[in-house]
Amino acid sequence: MFLMWRIVDAWDWFWYYRKGKVRFHVFDYGDTYNAFASNGTITVSNCFGGTPEAAKEMALFRLKEDLNREPKEREVFFQNSNLTVYRDK
Repeated sequence: MFLMWRIVDAWDWFWYYRKGKVRFHVFDYGDTYNAFASNGTITVSNCFGGTPEAAKEMALFRLKEDLNREPKEREVFFQNSNLTVYRDK
């Protein structure tokens, strides 16, 4: 299973992310569609639309919005050996 994941990951890098393209996945949920979009570093999900094109357009809009967003300062809220929780300042 691990080997198959690495093959898919390498394939996506070679055909999509290396060339600056965006990878889309669109799922049919009956009367709505759900899209996921990734550029290799950022992934957005839960982009719903009435048609596959509308869901892809929403995913692309949210991906561009996340790429242009200013990073927020965060501080450690809680930390133990297995988990670290951050919150915005």
